[in-house]
Amino acid sequence: MNFLNPFFLFGLFAVAIPVVIHLINLRRPQKISFSTLTFFNELRKSTIRRIRIKQYVLMALRALAVLFLALALARPFLPPTLTGSVSSSEPKAVAILIDNSASMKRVGSHGPLIDQAKDVTKQILKNGSDGDNFLILTTNEDGGGNRSFSSAARARAAADKITAVNSAHYTKEKFKNAYQQLQAAPQSQAIMYVISDGQKSQLGEVRDLDIKGESANKKAVSVQLITLEQTKQQNLAISSLKLKSQMLSKGAPITLAAEVENVGDAAAANQFVSLEVGGELSGQYEVSLQPGQSKEFTFQIVPEKVGDLAGRVIIEGDEVDYDNTRYFVICVPKTRSVLLVKNQQKQSSFTSYLAPALEAAHQTNAQISFDERSVDQVDQAHWQNYDSIVLDGLDKIPEYWYQDLQRYVQNGKGILFFPSEKGDIENYNQFFALFNAGRFNNVVGEYASFKPVVKMSPLKEGHPIINDLFSKKEDESINVQRPSLFYYYRYQKPSNSGALDILNVSNGDPLLAEQQFGEGMLLVSSIGADPGWSNFPVNPLFAPLYYRSILYASSSEDGGLQQHELGEPFEWKGETESSAISIRLNGEEYKPNIKRRADGVRISYKGREWKPGILTIDTGKGSRKIAVNQSIMESRFNTLKENQWQSIQHHNLSVNAVINAKDLTMDKLNEKLDTAVFGKEIWNWFIWAALLFLLTETLISRLYKAESIS
Repeated sequence: MNFLNPFFLFGLFAVAIPVVIHLINLRRPQKISFSTLTFFNELRKSTIRRIRIKQYVLMALRALAVLFLALALARPFLPPTLTGSVSSSEPKAVAILIDNSASMKRVGSHGPLIDQAKDVTKQILKNGSDGDNFLILTTNEDGGGNRSFSSAARARAAADKITAVNSAHYTKEKFKNAYQQLQAAPQSQAIMYVISDGQKSQLGEVRDLDIKGESANKKAVSVQLITLEQTKQQNLAISSLKLKSQMLSKGAPITLAAEVENVGDAAAANQFVSLEVGGELSGQYEVSLQPGQSKEFTFQIVPEKVGDLAGRVIIEGDEVDYDNTRYFVICVPKTRSVLLVKNQQKQSSFTSYLAPALEAAHQTNAQISFDERSVDQVDQAHWQNYDSIVLDGLDKIPEYWYQDLQRYVQNGKGILFFPSEKGDIENYNQFFALFNAGRFNNVVGEYASFKPVVKMSPLKEGHPIINDLFSKKEDESINVQRPSLFYYYRYQKPSNSGALDILNVSNGDPLLAEQQFGEGMLLVSSIGADPGWSNFPVNPLFAPLYYRSILYASSSEDGGLQQHELGEPFEWKGETESSAISIRLNGEEYKPNIKRRADGVRISYKGREWKPGILTIDTGKGSRKIAVNQSIMESRFNTLKENQWQSIQHHNLSVNAVINAKDLTMDKLNEKLDTAVFGKEIWNWFIWAALLFLLTETLISRLYKAESIS
């Protein structure tokens, strides 16, 4: 055990005070013969012995209390053999993990945080002894460091080259890497420094570090976190981008919503959030937000062609600039391919109006092309070539289709179901059960009776199929002639699956419902598409509404925002036969891993060095674009509390108290580092021990009556 303030050890002489008092109390009084008191000479010798024992015990407790108080003032700390800290007399293996994430670009009162981190690193290197080896790692790739043990001079040169980068962080992985290299180092003493702005989103991951499999006979590693200045400044960030439009097509307006959040400590005013498409400004709003407040801004884009539409949303006038840009790529799909499966054995005099409606849409250069097949003409092997399947009036769905149709929807495709007036309800319900899509309970009305039993309810906006179906003013209500129903299946939605009603009849029963399943969807109609069910097929609303329904069912997999978040391994699948696939980002070209499968090609790449931008995948016969963005967590500067940091205790790890280097001079920092490296302060243990001795002395004095005669 050593002491930080050994001067206070002179206080140990105060231990003599209780001894002196005890000796004074033991002075024997002068003997005087007094005949009437001769009775007391008969006191038993055992009683006198108990009195003396009590006095000795009280003296010892008082002396120990003074002793431990004096030791506490000298600030004792445990030696390296007990704490896992290092000894100054032996060579050490020292790992320094520097946070070089984008948040370290912030500027404090002593300069950029990354420069402050490098200054602390150089001070640690300066304090090193001969024979010490140093390893410098950074939390983010391409930020510098030496990555293997070297001398202090080489480590100092490596530290000079460290920069803060706007890429993904791998703090947990780098921490484990440093630990493993320390274990493999030949030196018997090991210490790890972590220098960071203390961001909770990064350091919190270290608490989940799994090193339980490490051998118990490994050397102890002392871990020291050094936090830098906590800057308080204004910062707006684009926390998310969302598409409000789900059915995307050339020439149709697309609504993009950008959420802007004030993640800083100061109010933001007179700033602007703008949309750029193809390098041109397409919209702008003024932004004023209080700390912690967020607001959504919507932009409209009209794509002039199919394919990938790339752009970015930017914030102007913000102090922290690395999170002021968020890239986006919207895929506007080409013509959707639809498979229309009809009932070949239908004996009714009524014909489905669905195929003529689709044909009319196709003739007007709409976004749908379709193939019409009967049940016996369907080739299941080609289902994946279609964006959606329409089951129009089948009396019974073949059970050998079930598994393939379930997989088809799960993988991001859509199915639109129309019943037959002679349908097998039990078969239908078995089919719905594959998607947890409810059931048909019974039928209402009489097929081909032309006697209305209910009307369709008024149309309400809110679903993509209904939204933008009509050209009208924003506050104008939808007023159309509502069709009458003669016959329909009563459909019961599942209780807690999130199914949606798109259309209803006047008594509340669903007329058209949506059930999401996996990455795709199932749309269920409770009426067929011929005039025997209702007069809907001859209503002007029929063709555009069911055209949009098929377009919606075909849009679940293809189209929409194409995004990748830094930190996640990049994966992409597509249909191409070329093997010469490359990816480009920010002017750099990368060669991904390529795997061929029956459904196309899958490529993957770790992307650890990537920064935000527009990624281009070149397949040889075309290209695709994907937006690459930083996680919004990098913009949240909440710091990890000291008790949360010290809770990362693992086997072979000794976690010291956090050092805050904010206002420390280099001399004070050295003192703190020496304390942390060469031992662990335990003065508070001595305070508690002294209080315990004093409490025990008080209890013995009051409760133990050795003077009484039994």
